[in-house]
Amino acid sequence: MSQPTQSNAGAVVIDANILISICSQEPSEATARAALADYTARNWAFYAPSVILTEVLFALCRKLQAGIIDAATYQKAVEDFNLGFLPAITPPPNGDAALLVRAEEIRSGYSCLHSADGFYIALTEELAKSGAAELLTFDKRVVNVAANNAPSVKVNLLPS
Repeated sequence: MSQPTQSNAGAVVIDANILISICSQEPSEATARAALADYTARNWAFYAPSVILTEVLFALCRKLQAGIIDAATYQKAVEDFNLGFLPAITPPPNGDAALLVRAEEIRSGYSCLHSADGFYIALTEELAKSGAAELLTFDKRVVNVAANNAPSVKVNLLPS
């Protein structure tokens, strides 16, 4: 994964489900890894709002509690997320608070379950003002939320 530099070709906002897939070794892991490798090869910078921290940890914890993954897999998944991915992900340039109003505008009209989605979409929208930007996700509903509320946002929906 590449760090942002002035020579980056674009910016990709990584949805939590991408890293959850990789860290917990879901069947979609290879697809997620291939997408990240493609962005890296094209010299794109990786971004995510801070909500990715709680989303990933919550999903991994739920998998542990449901018996989908065991304690050792859970610990490794948390470590991989923390040490393997977070160092390469840049937070929003102006902080998460700068995205809050727009994130809520995007979420408005949808259930509270879309609260986090608004931050990913708002961040992608903000980054697109400076150049190429995409939101990478496995979540089909994000496509509709973005299309209806932030039509300039390009969503790269991976097959799950």
